[in-house]
Amino acid sequence: MKIKLSFIKALLIAIITTIGFLIYVFINPELNSGYGGLFFLSISPAVLVGVVVYCYIIKFFDHAGLLAPHFIFRFSIPFLVTSLGIWIAVNSGDDPLIEAFQQYSFHDYISYCFNFALSALLPLAIVFAAITGMLEMGNNEVVQE
Repeated sequence: MKIKLSFIKALLIAIITTIGFLIYVFINPELNSGYGGLFFLSISPAVLVGVVVYCYIIKFFDHAGLLAPHFIFRFSIPFLVTSLGIWIAVNSGDDPLIEAFQQYSFHDYISYCFNFALSALLPLAIVFAAITGMLEMGNNEVVQE
C-alpha cells in the first residue's frame, strides 16, 4: 500500500499538527513560563515546515519499500528512531542530563527515564501517531500495487 501525497494534504497535516503543538505549549505551564511561550510561538513556522518535510520523507520511504504497510510500523519505526536520537542528544555533549548514571540505582535511572518519557516522548508519540493517521486517511488517495 503506497501513499499518494499532495502538497495540500501535507500542508493541512502540518497546520493541524502545528496548532496542536501550540495548544500543548500554551496549556503546559512548564513550557509557557516566562518567555517560553514566545519562543515556541516563534519556532512554530519551523514546526510547520518540519512536518511537511517529515510527510514527504515518509512518502519517500513508502515508495522505496522501506516501511511496512501496517499503521503500527509506520508510526513506531520513525518514532523509535527519533526517540533514540533525542535520548542520545540529551545525554551526550558538554552538559549531559545524566553525567554518570553509575551513581544512580536501577530504580532511580528507570524513574528518570519514565519522567523524561512522559514529559518529552509522550507528546512526540502523539504527534507522530496523528501524522501517521492523517497520512493514511482518504481511501481514494491510496494506490495499491
